[in-house]
Amino acid sequence: MLAIENARIMGSYERSCLVIEGGRISDLGNSDTCEKYRGRAKFLDAEGRVLIPGLVDSHMHLLSYALSMRSLDLRGIKSIDELREAVKSRVRVSKPGEWIIGHGWDQENFRDGRYPRKEDLDDISPENPLLLTRICLHAGVLNSRAMKELGVGKDLLFEDELYSAIRKTRSSIDKFTLLKAMKRLLSYGITEVHSMDASLEELSILKGVDTPIRVRLYLSEGLDSDSALVEGVKVYADGSFGARTAALREEYEDDPGNTGVLLKGWKEIHALSRSLAERGKVLAVHAIGDRALEEVIKALEIGVNNLRIEHASLIPQDLLERLSKAKPHLIAIQPHFTISDWWLRKRLGERVKYAYRFSDMLEVGLRIRGSSDSPVEPENPWMSIEAALTGGELGVKPLSIDQALSIYSSELSSGSEANLTLLDANPWSTNRYDISGIRASLTIVRGLVAYDPEGLARGWPSHPIKEL
Repeated sequence: MLAIENARIMGSYERSCLVIEGGRISDLGNSDTCEKYRGRAKFLDAEGRVLIPGLVDSHMHLLSYALSMRSLDLRGIKSIDELREAVKSRVRVSKPGEWIIGHGWDQENFRDGRYPRKEDLDDISPENPLLLTRICLHAGVLNSRAMKELGVGKDLLFEDELYSAIRKTRSSIDKFTLLKAMKRLLSYGITEVHSMDASLEELSILKGVDTPIRVRLYLSEGLDSDSALVEGVKVYADGSFGARTAALREEYEDDPGNTGVLLKGWKEIHALSRSLAERGKVLAVHAIGDRALEEVIKALEIGVNNLRIEHASLIPQDLLERLSKAKPHLIAIQPHFTISDWWLRKRLGERVKYAYRFSDMLEVGLRIRGSSDSPVEPENPWMSIEAALTGGELGVKPLSIDQALSIYSSELSSGSEANLTLLDANPWSTNRYDISGIRASLTIVRGLVAYDPEGLARGWPSHPIKEL
């Protein structure tokens, strides 16, 4: 039996004591509650720190995130020349013929104002094949060596062509790399992730390792497994704003005649959803543009209850009203997009007012859950919470701190799993522009200490990852 005392417990500051037994919360209350267990439980003094439920990242790509920790980071690059210099630095330490994978460039941030091409890369990497993916993971560029090795006739790849290239070039990953990635997530207070576009390789690794974080897998379309680790399947109804492949009802403001790419219509979405429902699984549908979202809503209106929506980035008022009645399983949102998509007005014009309507979605009763979409966006949930509180670069209607935390966590209650995070700062008294700096002082998953940099819980049962 374990007890945390002198804590400021989220949900009611009248509560300061939490008791754990058998991996679950067995009691909650004030100081008098803790006194009942004195002599029977091991105590930890929180010294007035805030205790919250463990955070949940409801949409990320766990294997890709782990791999990204050793790939070339191209986020923040401001020009083609800077991109070239970054690639040069990696070429110098790479063996001839070795693949170089980079991620995170965004042509909207380039002074050149254009996509990189093979002509920008061939002279600096003649012997190393390159695959450099855009921040959204819906576009990528190859050099000539990579084109030859993959047997493709173009250097710019989008959507399915890019995903095929990623699968062919993805290096293998061991359980230690995956656990290292999880330890970083624990440092933010994350205790559960929903891993999208999961591969059978990822499933195989997770089956063979005692993970400190609960992982819910959504397999890539076309893959199948009845494993209890698999929650469902993820499919794409469209692409992204950045690549101008998100399916819109009207043409792009900065690309007349282009309305994006609709990859799945309502009939196919409905059929896939019904098929998965028969097996107790969930269908997760990527829908960024309003045209794609409308197709998902049509499938919901026919009658399915196992369908969740990923992103729902553009919601005109008529679709918001229909969505509020259709009630998807959940909608996974990414508040940090309001910062990284600073250029969105160029794409949408006046329609940008319908983008990232998190507050409005809550107001009409939709069940939304926060996420990072990492490695597309930073894995730090406090950066996303800060974006939700400030409205980001797009000035969307901000959330309150209570609302923001509620979409990343659940309520603490007696009987629930002891997934807990003790914070190093109080979110309610921290300036909203400083929220991103908050970290976990202690992270507990299913009653086991998984992250404890200060040694606060010495003698408590812990997960082996704490020693990594």
